[in-house]
Amino acid sequence: MITAKVIGYDGHNLVVVPSEPLDRELLRKQVGEIGIRLNDGRTITADQRKKIFAIIRDIAIWSGHEPEYIRGLLTWDFMTNWDGEVFSLSDVDMTTARYFLNYLINFCFQYKVPTKKPLLEHAEDIGRYLYLCLEHRKCAICNKPAEVHHVDRVGMGFNRHKINHVGLKAIALCRQHHQEAENDELKLFEKYKVYGIKLDEYLVKVLKL
Repeated sequence: MITAKVIGYDGHNLVVVPSEPLDRELLRKQVGEIGIRLNDGRTITADQRKKIFAIIRDIAIWSGHEPEYIRGLLTWDFMTNWDGEVFSLSDVDMTTARYFLNYLINFCFQYKVPTKKPLLEHAEDIGRYLYLCLEHRKCAICNKPAEVHHVDRVGMGFNRHKINHVGLKAIALCRQHHQEAENDELKLFEKYKVYGIKLDEYLVKVLKL
């Protein structure tokens, strides 16, 4: 991963100086666009570290391996896929810790890893978490098998199976929490700090809406 120092921004154009020459990389890979990850210099918080170790412990129990082995394996996989550098959970920057936490939560959804606590309690990027819940049909509150709760109601006289759901807001909820939402949606959302997110074409296809 190549870092760069920000030397100017006028509200539209960002000027940066890379830490090393990019000529070879730009020519070899024919790069037209780049991703930007802003690091504000803050280090991992105690809460982030606690959440990361809790999920790693859950994955270790599920896999039958020691937590230390799992931590090393997942850290390596994360760095490989994100083109990152070796880091320590004792002093890694807050941004990387956040991305690593997202990676671990995604891993649990992808491989159906049972966790001691609902993943909602570990999530920092709630919007991303709610998207994963819909994608994998897991309750956003307790992670049990879920139904789709439509936050944007389909009006009377309309056939839900014939309208375009793209852009409508929804959330994945188990039968119990779905019923609670039907009775008092605002109360449920305020209690657990969740909300409906807009369905995109991918979610509509996956959920067969």
